[in-house]
Amino acid sequence: MPQNQRQQAMYVSTGNPETVDDSRLVNPGQLGRHVTVKQPGVPGSPGVESYRDKTYRYIRTDSTMTVAPFAGAVAWWADKAQFLVTTSAANRGARAGVFQNAVTKGNYGYIQTAGPATTKFVDAPVNAPNVAGLNVIPSATAGKADCLAAGSAPIYPALGTIALTPTYNAADMTAVVELDIPDTP
Repeated sequence: MPQNQRQQAMYVSTGNPETVDDSRLVNPGQLGRHVTVKQPGVPGSPGVESYRDKTYRYIRTDSTMTVAPFAGAVAWWADKAQFLVTTSAANRGARAGVFQNAVTKGNYGYIQTAGPATTKFVDAPVNAPNVAGLNVIPSATAGKADCLAAGSAPIYPALGTIALTPTYNAADMTAVVELDIPDTP
């Protein structure tokens, strides 16, 4: 009988999935598991991420990738069976999630797979990620996303769409994306 991975208690070493950078696998049975948390805030408070559910997956980062994970970096599967992720654009057809912190290469941490997530975009996206509903797709640049107009057919599986309240920051090329990445192993 399959296990319900979302009902089991998860140990998060720092108490916050967005700050985990474990040098060793603390609880081997948790690798690949999901945890859903509610972003702090109060209903109706400002901020597109406030009081929203976010889902994360516990993974290991590829120690051989050339671009280290950074906050907002797109993660692709290097070996899905081993829950090993990379920022290498060569794997961009195998979307895994988005890093919310800089996890050291070869270490364990979380990638976000659902809910609002700050995501880093290429320097010159096809469409500026400043309109709700635009498709967010993997780019050919390591760890970065691109943005297509709504209704455009993406070549690679989409990561999600621009949030209903766009938060595009042109200075650092980030925007909040409503992630919708299937959580199948």
